[in-house]
Amino acid sequence: MKNNYKKILSFRELTLMLVFVMFVLIVPAIAQDEIQSAKPDKPARPAFESAWWFDGQTGVLYDKNTFEYVIQHRFGLVNSGNRDLFGIYGPSNIRLGFAYAPIQKLNIGFGYTKNKMILDLNAKYGILTQTRKNAMPISLTYYVNMGVELLERDNYVSSLGRYNYFHQLFIMKRFNSKFSTQLAPSFSHYNAINWERQIDDTWEIMENDTWGMSVGIRYKLKPQLILMLGYDQPITQHSINQPNPSINFGLEIATSSHAFQIFASNNNRIQTQENFMYNQNDFTEGQWLIGFNITRLWSF
Repeated sequence: MKNNYKKILSFRELTLMLVFVMFVLIVPAIAQDEIQSAKPDKPARPAFESAWWFDGQTGVLYDKNTFEYVIQHRFGLVNSGNRDLFGIYGPSNIRLGFAYAPIQKLNIGFGYTKNKMILDLNAKYGILTQTRKNAMPISLTYYVNMGVELLERDNYVSSLGRYNYFHQLFIMKRFNSKFSTQLAPSFSHYNAINWERQIDDTWEIMENDTWGMSVGIRYKLKPQLILMLGYDQPITQHSINQPNPSINFGLEIATSSHAFQIFASNNNRIQTQENFMYNQNDFTEGQWLIGFNITRLWSF
């Protein structure tokens, strides 16, 4: 138990340290980039219209001094039938979030999710930027967040059980004005995980860590109408409660300051690590729902 406690504590400290580095220590490096006035190749236009993609992120970063407000809503399962109007009046999940770009290439933010009352702190930093002449053929973005469950104390053996951590690396490519893709490997860690007693009185336990892979495809049907396709695949195999992959498709209507996404998904947890760790809905069995994201941007 003592060794496990040290492992959990060290992982928590590592994630907090990474967030601190992104918030503070990278400022000199970015300032140095801004001093360079002459560039052989200009940055390509963003591969996606919004920083959000279904329940997760894209590799898009907002310009310096941009403020974002996002509302994310997930209705109940459609297969509940007309008892709750196919999930419209069923149990829903909602997240309200805010983000800001204090300097170029860095976004920081926080949000609050209804399910499990999760407060998340997050940061996203641009490592590489695709250029128009393909001198740099891809964009590379790193994203990290820490979630804190704010349920009552009785729900946890220890206060450390409230915390979860998530890391993701976005490899993003804009092929032309209509077609873009991204590939995003991820790592999720939960301090507290599920135990389950078996018939023979033995105990099975989920893994604390889950590796995953996300794929996003964007195709512009019209200047302001985008087709969205997404797939999230948990890679780690758990002995119990193996999470199902998430299948997502929908439409996005975007302007320079707004983005509205409406889609079908088999995941209602909103936070990406919750999706990779706990999604039990099976799309093939009709366990899917309608969701939407609304994003509003202000520039200062």
